[in-house]
Amino acid sequence: MRPDIEQDGQKPRTFIEEARRAQIVESAIAVVAEAGFAQASLARIAKRAGISRGLISYHFAGKIDLISEVLVTVFADVAACIGPRVEAETSAAAQLRAYIQANLAYMDAHRARIAAVVEIISAGGLDALGVDPVQADREALKPVVDLFRRGQADGEFRQFDPEMMARVLRGAIDSMAPRLTDTGLDLPACARELTTMFDLATAR
Repeated sequence: MRPDIEQDGQKPRTFIEEARRAQIVESAIAVVAEAGFAQASLARIAKRAGISRGLISYHFAGKIDLISEVLVTVFADVAACIGPRVEAETSAAAQLRAYIQANLAYMDAHRARIAAVVEIISAGGLDALGVDPVQADREALKPVVDLFRRGQADGEFRQFDPEMMARVLRGAIDSMAPRLTDTGLDLPACARELTTMFDLATAR
């Protein structure tokens, strides 16, 4: 869904409305990251944004609608940041390295965003949003599975179970997310280590 268009054929939002929604979403991200999903009330988010709770209700149907927009915003931003870096590479091995490095670089640059997503998911937010976790997991893994299969077909990677390797890779990357509040966590160093690890794990 495009962010500037209302559902059900309603008129496009104005620039001011989009800016206000973005402000509310960023405030929600900050509150969820700091206080947790359960404690992220609309009143608390409104206070963080410096607006009335009624103004949030004007733009969002409720907390679930707002949290849904938080996830849409973060996931879209992640895709926009990581996708081009991966697609700029021509070989599967280079794309794998770019994928790992771009994921960790995004985490490092947007710690509050990732921390908020982790909190939402761990608190059962996907269930509240009506998202099928099995389907969400499958969709998250598919690009990585496809990358491994392409590398095998091109003779760059050794033979292994692409789905299992994708789960191991995603598990390694995602394991960093709960540690993002640790300011001493050196994500660039983690990216270098993971890159070397999966270079070795996939090499012929």
